[in-house]
Amino acid sequence: MASELVSEYERQGFAFRPNLLSPAEVAVVIAELNRILTSYGDDPLRVIREKDGVTPRTVVNPHVYSDVFNRLVHHPALVRAAEELLGESVYVFQSGLNCKAAFNGDVWFWHQDYPAYHRDDHIPLPRMVNALIFFDDINTMNGPLMLVPGSQNLNDDMPENSDQGTSYSFRYTSPDVIKEQVRRLGVVAPTGPAGSVNFMNVNVLHGSAGNLSPWSRRMMTLTYNAMSNKATSPSVRPKHIVYDDRDLPAIVAMAPDCLTSLAS
Repeated sequence: MASELVSEYERQGFAFRPNLLSPAEVAVVIAELNRILTSYGDDPLRVIREKDGVTPRTVVNPHVYSDVFNRLVHHPALVRAAEELLGESVYVFQSGLNCKAAFNGDVWFWHQDYPAYHRDDHIPLPRMVNALIFFDDINTMNGPLMLVPGSQNLNDDMPENSDQGTSYSFRYTSPDVIKEQVRRLGVVAPTGPAGSVNFMNVNVLHGSAGNLSPWSRRMMTLTYNAMSNKATSPSVRPKHIVYDDRDLPAIVAMAPDCLTSLAS
């Protein structure tokens, strides 16, 4: 019999778990994020800025060079959930922390992740899961991620790359497709405290509005891929965005205190 996590995920395309990480664990990660933005904020290979050229938009693959983020991706609550959802061992395909800064955090237009993972990164199947980790309290006003429940079953015709007026190009979904899917399936925007995690299918339609509120909405997208589903050839995207996964080993969960043991 499938677990509650698996049943929920397969039914609606995501499974939201509030308070999966503790306030102490969140504090360790936020301190490291601030250090990265201070130390590497001018490095475009590590920090993508909004179109104003000043506001941080995304910290790219911090688990590659940061011990704290490397520990985070090995956190047992995340690794074991990903293994349960995909039914096998996993590795980290990609990570990015979207800052969605107060007042200036720009939109992320509607999209599915898998079209880019398949066409650009040559991942054979959507046997991947995004762990969306809240590092702020996310409410209805600070740009929560909107999802179309059940849209993991949508097979779109691989939209073309576009920046849609933002500082980041991706394969964004057409408005006509979004309107029809929302008409059929509705739309939700999970909110909750920092430390919450939403496990989301990479084919679920999602996007977020700009953040005009006085509160930041920092959220990490951590993408686990099944070990049997590695890329068939190198990605056409820049290597700092998608690195070569051919020799990457399976993630092995660390101890439950892998983050809190770093707290001073």
